[in-house]
Amino acid sequence: MAKPQRGKREQNKRANRAAILEAAQRVFLEVGYDAVTIRDVIRRTELASGTFYNYFRTKEAVLRALIEDHVQALTAELRRVRGAARSLDEFVNGAYLAAFTAVAEDPVLYNLMMRNEAAVRSLYSETVMSVSTQALRDDIEDAIRRGIMPALDAGYLAAAFFGAGYEMARILAAAPKKDPAAAAAFATRLFLGGVHAFASGNVTPLKPRVRAAG
Repeated sequence: MAKPQRGKREQNKRANRAAILEAAQRVFLEVGYDAVTIRDVIRRTELASGTFYNYFRTKEAVLRALIEDHVQALTAELRRVRGAARSLDEFVNGAYLAAFTAVAEDPVLYNLMMRNEAAVRSLYSETVMSVSTQALRDDIEDAIRRGIMPALDAGYLAAAFFGAGYEMARILAAAPKKDPAAAAAFATRLFLGGVHAFASGNVTPLKPRVRAAG
């Protein structure tokens, strides 16, 4: 009898944790992370008020749990795609397509992240989100060593790659009917155009305009 009872307890624990996360996702999206209290989250469940603390110590811990499992899985997939790329086109398009497909498949989570961007960014330096951006830089440096990417500044490339993807993901999350493959193709063409221009030296220098006084 002990094993079935333990199994049922574990099942209940998983169900309770999932109920808290689901409720938190709804209320963070509707009201905003900063305005939400733990009581607000529990009210969206059928659980007793003290149950929350059996699973999470703080509201921040819930936000982390909502984001980190997903980001870890996506980062692993992006690393696999970028590591297997045999050309710059495969590297860029494969990564953007994987990321944009993930957004299209779960727009609610990404809208949650965008709605609570300040709170998410406050976790940036110490969570898997920083691991994700560092992984991108590492993969770019690996691509340069493998000869499929020009030897440009990996930090700048990673920032441009991530920044464009992040802002386009915002659009995709807000309009789920948009095609992630079309978005990936657009981002790839834009990014490759810039990389090839720098690599060839065919970059038009920018001359600042100075307006005469008076």
